[in-house]
Amino acid sequence: MKNISFLIILVSILSCKSNQTAVIQNDGKYGLINRSGEIIVLPEYDYIIKSSSTNLFMVEKDEKYGFIDKQGDVIIPIIYDDASPFYEQLSAVRKGKKFGFIDSKGRVQIPFKYDDVFLGFSKGLSDVTVNDSCGYINKRGKVIIPLIYETCYPFQSEVAMIYTFDDQTLLIDKKGKTYKYDKNIVTNQKLWATHNSYPKHFKTNTGRGSIDKKGDTIIPPVYSSVGNFQEKRSIVERSGKWGFYNDNGEMILKPTFDDLWHFTQGLAKFKLNGLWGYVKKNGEIVIEPKFESAGEFRNGLAYVKLNGLYGYINRKGEIVIEPKFEKASHFE
Repeated sequence: MKNISFLIILVSILSCKSNQTAVIQNDGKYGLINRSGEIIVLPEYDYIIKSSSTNLFMVEKDEKYGFIDKQGDVIIPIIYDDASPFYEQLSAVRKGKKFGFIDSKGRVQIPFKYDDVFLGFSKGLSDVTVNDSCGYINKRGKVIIPLIYETCYPFQSEVAMIYTFDDQTLLIDKKGKTYKYDKNIVTNQKLWATHNSYPKHFKTNTGRGSIDKKGDTIIPPVYSSVGNFQEKRSIVERSGKWGFYNDNGEMILKPTFDDLWHFTQGLAKFKLNGLWGYVKKNGEIVIEPKFESAGEFRNGLAYVKLNGLYGYINRKGEIVIEPKFEKASHFE
């Protein structure tokens, strides 16, 4: 039974990977490829982006917007003057001067009566703007928080950040109650925009550092930049060079690289002498810097640029899709 279960899981994983696509560009137009590098949607669009809550891709063509599936079939006509990807099963689209919301079949769920929408639905609410004042509605179009604010950021947790017309920065909950911005309130709350994006960091006259949950210093305040911990590693920058620590406060790699990004899937891309490569979490360089540009690893592959064109490599640094695209994106 265990072997059967393992095979079922393996088949499921392989099936999911085989369904993954990436956006590419050739001749100034965007299309889709599969993990074998085969073009499955011809590059004929001015823009393509995948929606997070559906399997549809938002496309732009001749300054109009609509949605296609991964086979390239048009599911929602390309007739809108503006659009956003689907968030929580709804997309904010504009006809003429007004925004409304449609579902994945193109049916209007919330009428076209808003002047602007910052993003769309998040945590059950969407910001909307009328006559330069914003507030929040639910998925039935009911106003939950009055449209009386200057700027309304999307909810990423139980509170969101807003700006008032008298230059106040406040937090607001889903019932419309406002609070003064207090880092103690947002310690465990995610915000779209914050005063302090790194709540575990601190700054002294010698530089920036980081503390752990107990308040103990684990990265000394001697750096120009300190990143959040991701995959138990925090990148640091000093005198224009980058290295990283582990979450025990041990320096794994002293600042050496000209640029360094956060770790994803056990690897981080770095730049040295104008070229990009990849380093492991123990500080070992596993893919030598030889690429003109590079992306983070997602689903086992990363896009890289060689001789002016993009292709894809695996975690061993082997080219699995030859560089032949003007632009490329992650597989998802």
